[in-house]
Amino acid sequence: MKAARPGPVGRHATGAGHGAVLLVCLIASGSARAQDDWTATSESFLCKSATEVREIKTYISNSAEGDAPARGCRVDYIKNGTTQTIWSSRTNRTYCNGKASQLAAKLEASHFSCSPLHLQRSDEG
Repeated sequence: MKAARPGPVGRHATGAGHGAVLLVCLIASGSARAQDDWTATSESFLCKSATEVREIKTYISNSAEGDAPARGCRVDYIKNGTTQTIWSSRTNRTYCNGKASQLAAKLEASHFSCSPLHLQRSDEG
């Protein structure tokens, strides 16, 4: 009985590594481009308790699809240094502002003190 011969491991492993690096680079460049499509709004909050600081940030989309104007929004929640998008809408920017305000009110009811974040909007001159 003959023993099975291993294939050319080195060549395939190297090629796979280059593919993985390329994939990571493409994802990172898409992520950076996606971040550029968002503008912070004034409906953002800094919430503090005796031991914690949290941020609620709203963003509006600057990228239009076809001839339609951009109308999207998202709300990011920053807790313990971790940012998580908790709400978003493709069509209704006021939805995000309302959700951000509701979350700030909920945190205030839980012994946080929230104040508006004064963010510089890129469309203000």
